[in-house]
Amino acid sequence: MNKVSWPKLPLVLLLALSLHAGAAPVDLQAKLPIWCYTVRPGDTLITIAQRYLIDVGDWPAIQQANQVADSYRLLPGTMLRIPVAMLRRTPAAVTIATSNGPLRWRREGGEWQAAATGQRLLSGSTLETLDDASALLSFADGSKLLLSPNSQIVFNSLGAFAGGLMVDTRLRLQRGQSDVMANPAKRAHQRLQIQTPSAQAIVRGTHFRLGVDDDVTREETLAGLVGVNGAGRGVSVPRGRGTVARAGEAPIAPVPLLPAADLSALPARFEHLPLRFPLPQVNGAKGWLGEVAPDKSFDRLLLSKAARGEALTFSDLPNGDYVLRLRAVDGNGLQGLDAVHHFVVFARPFSPGLNSPGDSATIRSARPIFAWTSVHEVARYRLQVAGEPDFAQPLHDSTSDEDTWVAPDDLPAGKLYWRVASVDGRGQQGPWSVAAGFTYKPGPGPVDLGRSATEFTSETIRLNLPPPPDGLDYEAILSLEPALATVLAQASLSDGTLELPRPDGGTYYLGVRLRDRSDQTPGPVAVQKIDVPYSRLWLLPLLLLVPLAL
Repeated sequence: MNKVSWPKLPLVLLLALSLHAGAAPVDLQAKLPIWCYTVRPGDTLITIAQRYLIDVGDWPAIQQANQVADSYRLLPGTMLRIPVAMLRRTPAAVTIATSNGPLRWRREGGEWQAAATGQRLLSGSTLETLDDASALLSFADGSKLLLSPNSQIVFNSLGAFAGGLMVDTRLRLQRGQSDVMANPAKRAHQRLQIQTPSAQAIVRGTHFRLGVDDDVTREETLAGLVGVNGAGRGVSVPRGRGTVARAGEAPIAPVPLLPAADLSALPARFEHLPLRFPLPQVNGAKGWLGEVAPDKSFDRLLLSKAARGEALTFSDLPNGDYVLRLRAVDGNGLQGLDAVHHFVVFARPFSPGLNSPGDSATIRSARPIFAWTSVHEVARYRLQVAGEPDFAQPLHDSTSDEDTWVAPDDLPAGKLYWRVASVDGRGQQGPWSVAAGFTYKPGPGPVDLGRSATEFTSETIRLNLPPPPDGLDYEAILSLEPALATVLAQASLSDGTLELPRPDGGTYYLGVRLRDRSDQTPGPVAVQKIDVPYSRLWLLPLLLLVPLAL
């Protein structure tokens, strides 16, 4: 191989991502990286060497390579090419800018320790996000890397050169998912390399996603151009496309990422848990990935979940404002473009469950007892009863310290609705429960015995009444007492004629009431006093009397 004179080399690639899978093609620029320094007023080659070089005595080599005539007279704005190998290197660190859930880290060969927001990690460290955990990492060059749950990354080398004017960051993503915003300020001389088990890539952009699952690497380009190499072959992945690289295989030809879904039909407010988002329709979608963050920056992931089928569900979130980021996943496992949806959770204090009257129940009492489940650490409850499901004009709006309430006056007949909300010790009311609809159907009215006619036969007492209203039956009770406590005979019928066995002559009390045929709800009893004539055959009817309970 011919010897290369480094001063004649073109500028080095400013941003590189290496997904290493053993021996793979590496360009010459990566072997001989060059830093380009712009001369400032007052600079000399010696002062530049004093500030940035490992060995100040190397300044003549810089003079020769850059063909500088006078080392003391440099024209401001002139660009000097300096090999990175000559530059003084200082350790850099990565900072956990934000985090959610349990993280842990360890030094090379050390034991696992808990990690937290604000912590700085040095070269050789490993960081791991556990279940439902995430971390936003900030690097010396301003790059950001969002590490998803159940991911592990190793910081192979973190270094800065020339007083921080050039940063060299080398990482290894062992498993999981990352979202990388590399060098967002587009500063020159920033080098970022990330290794995974199955491919090599060069990135000419600033925003991409990288996922590792066993021996499969998936890359999705969101901005710029990414070159992915594997098994000695490479592909260029432009914005809006992705590729898959499996160990020992060439990357697949870049395919378009699935489009962002229309989320306009998703619910914007949740008052009851769990959270359920119906999944939209996107052609080619085989699955979905949903992520929840407190704001649209997504600097901190609160929840992340894959889903298939009809809905994406999350079990719980505190009251607050949130953003859902949803991506369709294709048959290659590549995640599509982001769609975002803002929503609000207002579920605490939790609303109680409604017990009685139950939904669609029919009640016969004008002043029923309303009952619901108790909620832990709730100071009191607020209850509403209304004639319409929107509760625009409630009939009752009351509070209760218990889990029951009795209407203070008679409810109107017909379809009614009720709901309950919890109120905490600070007076904060939570969401209303799901309303229950019920029907108040008054019991049968009283019988007008003034319209009845009583006849006595040798064996019976016959009571002639008008036909009962539809759905109602008559019930008659014969007793020796006005309160009808002791029942001598009882009979019911659906027309207007009642017959009871005739007792011996004397004074008796006859109670008559209407009873609902559907549920046997009785109406009030109308009682009249009757005098039964004495008969010589009084013994026979008495034998026919059958005591029955009222």
